[in-house]
Amino acid sequence: MTVVLAAATGLLALGTATAGRALGDTTTAPCGAATALTVQTVVASVSTAIYRGELIGGEVFANARRVATSTRLLAAVASGRRSDVYAAVRALVYHPIWHIVRLRVLDPAGRVLADIGGPYIIAPVPGVLRSGGRTIGSFLMSVQDDVGFTKLESHAAGDPIGIYYQGRLAASLGARFPKRAPASPTLSIGRVSYGVLSETYNAFPTGTLTAVILVPPPPAAWAALPCIAVKVAEIGHVAQLLSERFHPLDASYAQFALVVHDDTNATVILRIGSRPIAGSQGIGPPVIPDSGPVAYQGRIYWVFSFAPTPPARIYLLVPAPTSTTTSTTTSTTSTG
Repeated sequence: MTVVLAAATGLLALGTATAGRALGDTTTAPCGAATALTVQTVVASVSTAIYRGELIGGEVFANARRVATSTRLLAAVASGRRSDVYAAVRALVYHPIWHIVRLRVLDPAGRVLADIGGPYIIAPVPGVLRSGGRTIGSFLMSVQDDVGFTKLESHAAGDPIGIYYQGRLAASLGARFPKRAPASPTLSIGRVSYGVLSETYNAFPTGTLTAVILVPPPPAAWAALPCIAVKVAEIGHVAQLLSERFHPLDASYAQFALVVHDDTNATVILRIGSRPIAGSQGIGPPVIPDSGPVAYQGRIYWVFSFAPTPPARIYLLVPAPTSTTTSTTTSTTSTG
């Protein structure tokens, strides 16, 4: 977290310098006791965005369409022969390219004809099977299991995560989790006292599971920052972690920017000097500070930036609270 802390220190200095000029008091007041909660809110938002992607992402729609239009599956369901349905479902689940981790197919009465895949699955997606203009059955599929979800969250937020299903630990990554979901707001592992963040998501085929994320205490210096600066620093941490998943990053800017935006809702501007480069989500303000506030399109944004592939620089623009005053001019802190 060294790079993030250094950037946050810059946010503190800039926020103090602009107090009463660029931003209103609601944004420049120290975050104080709300610092840990602000960080946890970002982590929760990222986790839920990842979950949402497993429900409505492009891969999900593509795979649901493949299931719904599979001529082999439709013919098997129409015939009523369970062995044929099983073979068709198995071919879809174990396809060498498509990523379906579990698929359940049912007849019109709701009876299960075949169910193939892993035991601990998240984000089930329903669908209908039609042939000859009539409904002949339905299906329930998922593109992600609990273990895979822990990896996605860890790649984005970097925090330990455990998945609990029916009260018991089903998957975990990053720490030794208790067998039962922790009930207290904190959990000590080793010498670290983590904040316990619990998110509820749908499990396969019914019911819910609980994702327990252990959020370490933020750096003490962050308490002196405005809460918007704390939020931006944590979003910056997420972006830095995600940038490590793309190799080489400078050849994958567009996909990287899309993933960061989907997970954090930040606008990602990519530049060399003042020139936007391919993959940038817009042109951005004429001048973007390396950190702190900037006016853009009639409102105030807060900026986090880093340069993992010089001379290019990545800027994350996060909208400040709407109560922030926007009557002043754009910050003129220059960038390289």
